[in-house]
Amino acid sequence: MAMRLMIALLWCLHLLPARCVDVLATLLAPLLVRLSAARTARINLRLCFPDLDATAHRQAEIAYCRAVLRSLLELGTVWFAPNATLRRRVMLEGTEHLDACGSQPVILLAMHTVGLEMAGARLAMEYRGVGFFTPHKNAFLDGIIRRARDRRGDIRMLDRREGLRPMVRAIRDGRYLYFLPDQDFGDRDAIFVPFFGIAAATVTTLPRLVRLTGARVVPVEVWQTPLGGYRIRFLPAWNDFPSDDLSADVRRMNVFVEQFVRDHPDQYFWGHKRFRTRPDPAEPSPYDHNKVFETAQSALTRVE
Repeated sequence: MAMRLMIALLWCLHLLPARCVDVLATLLAPLLVRLSAARTARINLRLCFPDLDATAHRQAEIAYCRAVLRSLLELGTVWFAPNATLRRRVMLEGTEHLDACGSQPVILLAMHTVGLEMAGARLAMEYRGVGFFTPHKNAFLDGIIRRARDRRGDIRMLDRREGLRPMVRAIRDGRYLYFLPDQDFGDRDAIFVPFFGIAAATVTTLPRLVRLTGARVVPVEVWQTPLGGYRIRFLPAWNDFPSDDLSADVRRMNVFVEQFVRDHPDQYFWGHKRFRTRPDPAEPSPYDHNKVFETAQSALTRVE
């Protein structure tokens, strides 16, 4: 019942002017900062921006909470709004970089930003895509998400348990993969490379996929703009990728993410425990509790 009420609320919100949702997110953000749900974001911001003072950290936390709240309140728009609404609110830049790839397979290198769902819906309207999905535990919500994806465009969603073979076939078939390798999935198929100067377990899937498919890697950035808008920017396709240095290839992915985050720190999804897996199992986790964080802040393996 609670889930159905939440969906009903989101449906009502998508009927409001974008300005109203923006104001609501602004009003609620200081409240979210006080909740335990914002704790992981607070720790990540302190780890990645250690030079900021307490006031600046607080401002960064509120800005992030405002951005993530706005994205949550706009899920009704993602799921229920007509395509014309999304075309009006979500602008595309740099499509010439996709055109330059011609008939070659393409992997869109993205990251977990607060605009992820909105961007996925907008891109589905323009391009044949493929992606992984994990079925939601709530069947009612899972059905809404699937129907929303299906009506936006030709998107093939693959179960992660199927492995990479169906993904490789789909990429070779000309479907764009919207790929986000910037989260901590443990040390399996990952190596430790710097992310904001901290050793972070980073998956090596992207170089492998490029070798298997011959795809071009086109980086893509997504961020919110005022009054309910979003902007998606495609950057030039990477040359010389992958190289003969796996560590350098994976580090290149993290550098791309870092550069965007420094320009738009409120837009990154800080709620993920990015530094949970440590190179040394004895190394303290920054996410255990406050006292451990103070120790871990200085004890975390930092690299250049």
